[in-house]
Parts: sequence; structure tokens; C-alpha cells
Amino acid sequence: MMNRMILLFLFILNAHCWAQTPQEQINKVIIKQETDWNKNDMLSYADSFTEDGTLINFLGLFWKGKSEIINQFKLINDCCIKPTQVKFDISKTHFLSDKAAIVYIKETLIAKQDYQVPGKTVRKGNTDHKMITAVFVKQENNWKIRSMQVTQIVPMPPK
Repeated sequence: MMNRMILLFLFILNAHCWAQTPQEQINKVIIKQETDWNKNDMLSYADSFTEDGTLINFLGLFWKGKSEIINQFKLINDCCIKPTQVKFDISKTHFLSDKAAIVYIKETLIAKQDYQVPGKTVRKGNTDHKMITAVFVKQENNWKIRSMQVTQIVPMPPK
């Protein structure tokens, strides 16, 4: 009987020690998205969204639902995603509850090669900076993105 109690205690202690905090779980989602983007796996990237998730990209295009997010990424993949590499850095996380958080993420996007976008050619090595605001919700014990807005950061013009 004593051996069973010791084993149960060790099991509970082990489970508690290995449990990730909500911040660690959200960090893991963001790291996965960075990895997915850089592997050009946009299907996996979009899997971080809820089924009814929304994304407003830096051009102001509004995509509603995971299916539309996937379809839109497919449309722009060759021109605008494949030739880039991204780095995400979490700036701040505000937990609204144990099931909701707002996360601010700094994005650095680097052109791995020259590529065309409407109105210009992006040159290899060009770096863009964006700020992402993401609303995370906890569903079935997993953190998912319910809403994301990406904003281009441009330098202020000289006075």
C-alpha cells in the first residue's frame, strides 16, 4: 500500500513539474508558426487558428475562417511567402482570463531572394518589420489564435 502511495505521489509530482504554463503553451504556438513559415508549410501555419479565426494581413485584407486563411496563403505563397524568412519575438502577453490572451509579437521578415509584389520588386536582404496583435483562446486544452492583425511598421519621415 505504501509503495502505491509513493508511486502515486511521484506521478502527480512529475505531471506537475512537466506541465507547461499558459505563457509557455502560447510561446510554443508562436515558435511553431515561425518554423512553419520558414519551412513554407502554410497548412501547418494555419492550423494554429481556430476554425472561425480571422486574419487581417498588413495590406488590410480580411480573411475569415481557417479555410479562407489557408486558401489565401495558397494564392500568395509563391509570390510573397516562399521567398521570405520570418522571425517572431513576443513583445507582451496580457491574459484576460485563464482561456483568453492578447499577444503582441514583433515580426522581422527578410527576403531570401528577389521577388515581385504589386507595384515593386523586393530585393534579396530587404527587411520589413511588422507588429502582430493576436487574440489567443484556449479550446480543448490547446491555445489557438482566434484573431490576428498584422501591421507594417514604417520609419517616421524626417521633420
